Amino acid sequence: MGGTTTPEAGGQGGPQDMLNAVGTPEELRELLAADGVDDEVITQFAAEIGVDAVLDRIFGLMGTRFVPEKAGKDGGAVQWNIGTPDGTRTYRLVIADGRAEGGRGAPERAKVVLGMTLPNLLRLCAGELNGVTGVMTGKIKISGDMMFGAKMQGWFDYS
Repeated sequence: MGGTTTPEAGGQGGPQDMLNAVGTPEELRELLAADGVDDEVITQFAAEIGVDAVLDRIFGLMGTRFVPEKAGKDGGAVQWNIGTPDGTRTYRLVIADGRAEGGRGAPERAKVVLGMTLPNLLRLCAGELNGVTGVMTGKIKISGDMMFGAKMQGWFDYS
């Protein structure tokens, strides 16, 4: 993970290098806490790198933060509908057999469906947006097994 230099980023701390350097929720929190970072800046950052590259990175990292002992035998598939400037992107997170694996596209059968904007997804993954609070304030839309959705946030390490 992290630190790969790409020619298009110029190798001098460009947006792609910044994205590649994010490997933990703490590193994501630091990026989001930079002066002047708001929804518009996050959206511009994602547009410059490519929305799919940002989402691929985030969903690729989700499984590395999963703590199977916290989930116990609970599991299922989650569909994430992420609002971006390029339209809605659908991703999945499948939790089974002591693992969590994220990727592009809808799962075969979602236990819960979550909808949110890209900035709110990043805040959720950084541990800055609580899932229940997000639902209560309308920042996160949820359908399906709401209890599963509420419990799921506690199965990940946000340090």
